[in-house]
Amino acid sequence: MKVKIDFGRVLPGLILVVAGLVLIAVLLIVAVVAFLFSFVSGLGGVADVALELMLFPALLIAVGVVTVMTGVSWWGRAGDTWFSGWAARRAMKDRLRISERTGELFGVVLAVIVFLFLYANQLRGAAFFTPSFGSLAQFFFYGPLFTGIILSFARGIYGGRNAIRPFDCLNSLFLAIAAFWLLSTFPFDFTQFGAMFPPQIQFAFGWLNNEIGRFIFTLTGVVSLINMVYTGFLYSAVRGQLEPRREQAPV
Repeated sequence: MKVKIDFGRVLPGLILVVAGLVLIAVLLIVAVVAFLFSFVSGLGGVADVALELMLFPALLIAVGVVTVMTGVSWWGRAGDTWFSGWAARRAMKDRLRISERTGELFGVVLAVIVFLFLYANQLRGAAFFTPSFGSLAQFFFYGPLFTGIILSFARGIYGGRNAIRPFDCLNSLFLAIAAFWLLSTFPFDFTQFGAMFPPQIQFAFGWLNNEIGRFIFTLTGVVSLINMVYTGFLYSAVRGQLEPRREQAPV
């Protein structure tokens, strides 16, 4: 197995990782000092604010890791190692079949229906959306849905997976930021989620409450960050398999 490093991508990624680690260290020191001197007037909430701000350098580190991964390629014969074999198998499936393209476009239609359903309920004043569901909350709530629609449409039309994966990474980061922001503001009332549906099926959502809603947003944010790193890693590995094939292809 061979490794190719593009320092033009790896170096900026490393800078982001180091900057994120430095910011976390500074915020951690601020949080500890504020906690120790919490008896001083004005410092009571500083520790909580510092801990909440750690989300942003953590995201910075995640972006840096993905950037580093996009600058590193691995390739080799399918039987060289387990990793190169796995990457080669994923590269062979890079092109979507007609049925898979159709599935992506069907997903676009489904996502549009979900948006229209939610937005129609918001316009009619559904109690699920609390008064604090303002413009910024709407941006973070609907934004990832629209970017997902664009990416699914792009995959369905272009027919390739790996070329879209860098944008999938950015979308996963956007979804993570949106989930954690909505978690911190939480402009919803999940006990009223079922009220958006016909009376005959509202009972199916009676188990939902705000604690479960917060758990859903937390899980969404964590899984999105993990997916961002995995997608960047997969992009790098598959790109390393596809590039030699393009170079060997007849002109």
